Parts: sequence; C-alpha cells; structure tokens
Amino acid sequence: MTTLQTTAPFSATAARMSAPGTKAGAESNILADMQQIIHLLDFGQAFCQKGQRGSVDLCHEVERITQGRAYLRLGGARPRTYQLPAHLLITLPVQFGHVSYGALCITSDPLYPELPSMQLPIARLLALACSWLLHMFEQSIVLWGQSQQFEYQVLGPLTKREREVLQLIYQGYNREEIANRLSISPATLRKHRQHIYEQLGVHNERDALLAAYQGGLLSPFTETLE
Repeated sequence: MTTLQTTAPFSATAARMSAPGTKAGAESNILADMQQIIHLLDFGQAFCQKGQRGSVDLCHEVERITQGRAYLRLGGARPRTYQLPAHLLITLPVQFGHVSYGALCITSDPLYPELPSMQLPIARLLALACSWLLHMFEQSIVLWGQSQQFEYQVLGPLTKREREVLQLIYQGYNREEIANRLSISPATLRKHRQHIYEQLGVHNERDALLAAYQGGLLSPFTETLE
C-alpha cells in the first residue's frame, strides 16, 4: 500500500484517471464525490457535539458516504468491529499542522485494480476535510472539558468599556498594555477587571475568559481596538 503526502504533485496514476474517456461518466462521479465532502462538512457541525463518540462516528460516516471506497483510520485505536479491507491501495495523512490524527485509506478500483477507486485530488480534499474536522473536534473537547469544571452564569451585563477590557485580555494583552490602549489608569483598569469577575461569577482571569466565551460575550473574530 502506498502512502502519499497531501502536498505531493499529481502522480501518473492521477493523470491516467483524469484522462478523457478513461471512464464513462467521470464528471458525474467527481460531482458526486464533491457532494459527499460537502455532506461531511455539514456533518461536522453535529460531530463536534458528540463527545468522545464523535471520532468513531466520523470513521463510519467516511466509510458510508464513500460506499467503502475510503476508510478513516485514527491513531492505533479503533473499535474491534471496525475492520479495514485488504484491498487498500494508497493512504493519505490526516493531520493538522504537526499533529497527526491518522490516515485516510483509499481502496483499489474493482474494474482497474492498479488504480485507486477515488481520484487523487478528491481523496486529498477528503483527507483535508477530515483533518479540519478532527482539529475542530479536538478543540471543542478541550474547551468543553475546561468548562465542565465550573458552573458559569452571567450575573449581569457588562459595560462597553468592560467588554473592551475583556476582549483585550482575550487577545493576550497584559495589564499595562490594556491600560495604555484604552488610555485609562491602572487603578481604573483594576476596577473594570473586578467588576467583570463579579458579573461573570468568577474569581480569576482564566475563568472569566471561559465564562465570557461560553456566554457568547467573546469572539476571536472581533477586531482589535486601534
């Protein structure tokens, strides 16, 4: 079985599969494969809410939507009932940055055993979609685990200035930098921070950020103050 990198150039195999007349209805097959990937991305929104079961469901979903042409193998562990077929032809890495989650295994074409059952560009796109979904799932699990340690409840509204302070804390600015950016004194900043803690029902900065995020008061996409 051949292992491919997602950044590798198209191989001769891919070129043969893309050649006109290789298979009847090739364009229709590509469209169907694209629809499957769109479905998988839609599935990902619910996938991140399934807890530890989510990764198992993703493996089965990949197998189901590709009708057994692709199998997602995560790490070295998988359910005992999840058996990979013997006719795997290539594997593609499933990773995000330097974190490796496993591999996407592509079977051989039943009519052309020397070729993969899925065109390589589509297979790479599927592997990339799985990588992003697993990364998103991993982050949501970490955040959920941290949040379960506390019972957050927003006890009262924050002022515009307090929201600005909270957003700057979230963006990694220290106390001196926040005071300078907002043109306020350190004493005023301390009062803002204390009121933020009281309104969020917390006692420290880390819990304030978690509570504010869970309460919808923070977003990584809010523009930094000029």
